[in-house]
Amino acid sequence: MHDPNYIKITTGLFIMLNPFVLIPVFLGLTGGMSKSQKMKVAFTCSIAVFVIMVISVFGGHHVLSFFGITINDFRIAGGLLIFLMAISMARAKEHENGMRYSDKEHEEAKTKDSNIAVVPLAIPLMAGPAAISVSIIDAELCHTFSSRLILVLIIAGLSLVLWGAMALAEQIGRLLGHTGQQVLTRVMGLILLALSIEFLVVGIQGAFHINGH
Repeated sequence: MHDPNYIKITTGLFIMLNPFVLIPVFLGLTGGMSKSQKMKVAFTCSIAVFVIMVISVFGGHHVLSFFGITINDFRIAGGLLIFLMAISMARAKEHENGMRYSDKEHEEAKTKDSNIAVVPLAIPLMAGPAAISVSIIDAELCHTFSSRLILVLIIAGLSLVLWGAMALAEQIGRLLGHTGQQVLTRVMGLILLALSIEFLVVGIQGAFHINGH
């Protein structure tokens, strides 16, 4: 049994969590906050993302089994969802049309005394349906305890990256500028598009017992 490709897993999860999409939304929602309040939001958001993703890793399979859904069925469904998100990212329109969260959620976060670190930043912006799908599919590739532990460590590292992106959001935003963020989003969208195609192909081969060789 081959070990999972951890580089591919890390790349896919990084693109799904995409800190470059997070930065402008974080700045917009925390514009009137003090530095300490922003840091608190950043810390809470990164912890929430980590918890959601780890629950998906260890509990996702049981949820699928409960509903009688096979991992190949889920690969196909997840691949389609990620494909649509990748197309939007490649066109650099995701955070313009609010694909990851609704305008209503955005307005509530700005006008109500709500915990924006959890909603909408952690879920659905970061750990949304597509990211959860990827974590469940990746978990199915990790058959041993050690490989699952490595997956959890990858998620922990990416959560730390998200925290760093929020903590340095103003500096990163100035450095990249709007054009730089658009270019990076397009490039990551293309990579994600390739990963979604792989999910679809593997899922279809498994569901219909097609020999890929």
